[in-house]
Amino acid sequence: MSTPLDESEKAVLSAKHLTVCYDRKPALWEVDLEIPAQTLTAIIGPNGAGKSTFLKAALGLIPSNSGSINFFNQPYEKVKHRIAYIPQRGSVDWDYPINARDVVVMGLYKSMGLFRWVGKKERAQADEALDRVGMLAFADRQIGELSGGQQQRVFLARALVQKADLYLMDEPFVGIDATTEKVILRLMQELKTEGASVVCVHHDLPTVADYFDHIAMLNVQVVASGAMVDTFTEEALKKCYGGRSDVLTKLTDSLARLEELRRPL
Repeated sequence: MSTPLDESEKAVLSAKHLTVCYDRKPALWEVDLEIPAQTLTAIIGPNGAGKSTFLKAALGLIPSNSGSINFFNQPYEKVKHRIAYIPQRGSVDWDYPINARDVVVMGLYKSMGLFRWVGKKERAQADEALDRVGMLAFADRQIGELSGGQQQRVFLARALVQKADLYLMDEPFVGIDATTEKVILRLMQELKTEGASVVCVHHDLPTVADYFDHIAMLNVQVVASGAMVDTFTEEALKKCYGGRSDVLTKLTDSLARLEELRRPL
């Protein structure tokens, strides 16, 4: 169950003047962004826009050159137990000799400590999370033997077992099967209903408006951010993607649906 938010925590993530450079080339430049609580937020933008860099800098996985990021109005180190992170599948060593249950148990290390013995309670918690994502039958399977979608569901279970207030996901829909896609969508909705927030780097633009209710458009800087119905517009997309006609063509139906919602009754 998520921790009740007080008035100072209405923004689950807040970045101010965040700048990150690789070899003196800015990946993010003076990013100011606030993400409200209990939203399903998509971070979108063209390749090289800094989307994954933003999540990694927020978590301290890469250094930032300037600026700051707070979670629940506090630095990450003070509230990291309230945050779960699902990295890109491509960044994980799937050859590591560990089974699915043990991967999920790793999500409990923040609360149990690295050197505490894993007991029946922890294994039961892991199995409960695996069952929630439809992977309990694969609990003893070596992680590298699973399909891409199954691996992603195991990492979802590792995040779920943390019972976090904020879930950060880096392109979770890449390279998965239809079953896993449905599982992720169901879980995101359940997490929001339970009071948690989800921030997700997302690449499939035609599904953005259907999957999320809040959006942040990045292209090194913040192009636009806000409620999906107000922010996901043709004008903002042209600015974010440099007017690419192929991008806008794919989004004709989504933009039309949102335009209908924007019309006064």
